[in-house]
Amino acid sequence: MDLDSSSVSLQVAYASDENYVPVMGVSLMSLLDKNRDAGAVHIYILDDSISGASKETLATLTASYGAGREISFISAEALLNQVSGQLQGYTCTPGCTGIFSRIFIPDLLPDLHGRLLYIDCDTLVGASLAPLLSVDLQGKCAGMVQDCISREYLDIHPMSLEHYHNSGFMLMDLDGWRQKDAGGLLLKGVAAGYGAYPLPDQDLINMSLRDEIAELDFRYNFQSPFFLFDAGQLAAVYRQDCFRQRRKEFAEAKRNVAIAHFSGNSLIRPWYANSNHPWKARYDSYYYASPWKDRTQKNYVWEKHYKLQHFLAGRLPKAVGAAGCSLMQRVFMYKFYHNWGKDK
Repeated sequence: MDLDSSSVSLQVAYASDENYVPVMGVSLMSLLDKNRDAGAVHIYILDDSISGASKETLATLTASYGAGREISFISAEALLNQVSGQLQGYTCTPGCTGIFSRIFIPDLLPDLHGRLLYIDCDTLVGASLAPLLSVDLQGKCAGMVQDCISREYLDIHPMSLEHYHNSGFMLMDLDGWRQKDAGGLLLKGVAAGYGAYPLPDQDLINMSLRDEIAELDFRYNFQSPFFLFDAGQLAAVYRQDCFRQRRKEFAEAKRNVAIAHFSGNSLIRPWYANSNHPWKARYDSYYYASPWKDRTQKNYVWEKHYKLQHFLAGRLPKAVGAAGCSLMQRVFMYKFYHNWGKDK
């Protein structure tokens, strides 16, 4: 049964530092705009040293969308300090443990119940998110969307991962998360070394919670490569047959994207002046109405292999382009990951 939007209360979390505030702010504007019919929208920002001025700007922006729109800033520092010893197993850049704050959202917000939507900053919301409050999670405590990572990447992990999800969007059943001690499972994953892989937080979530993740529709985390390829091409390029098996769902999602996620470098992200992303104009419609509109958009220097992939995917016959991109993925994966974990 569809929910009456006016009765919906959305709980949404972002995580940002000061540098990423403008990107997050544009995403926040699109969220509030596309969910005007919701009875209430409460935003929780996991705060990594955001300035007082930026907090004031974000609070004013949120309030401008009307009654029932509220924003809270939650410092993850105290909790991260509590678990810092357990996080020392991560082989990543010093100081980057802040990216794991999303993992501890249910602990950071112990009085919050129901469902919470975690959304990465590099996103734009294109539709109401109210349907997520009634989607069937099949008794699991989280819902996520399939990632388009190559099969070769999954093969470096210590366990078989038939389904690997992108952590740029998570639907959390907060009560179920706590009942199943998902936080404890994640910390056990830290001890097992699941965070010491190239995509640390995403790998940790996928391995630690592999039995607690429900499959969400592609439209709720429509990643950049999804804009370049159809389902059959994705299956060929990334060697994941799940895309081919869900061909109709993927095609429908492409026509009705709810959250565009500007992941990776398959397309130039829309906050750059020379972006080639299909949602560039849509992004700019928010950007130039935002408090950051006077900041000049810079040009992005695109790496040659991404230029080539875009050419193959968009300018050549489908079969030829997919074959070329598939070969590129094999070379890329071999170059960066073929020796990963062999010394572990």
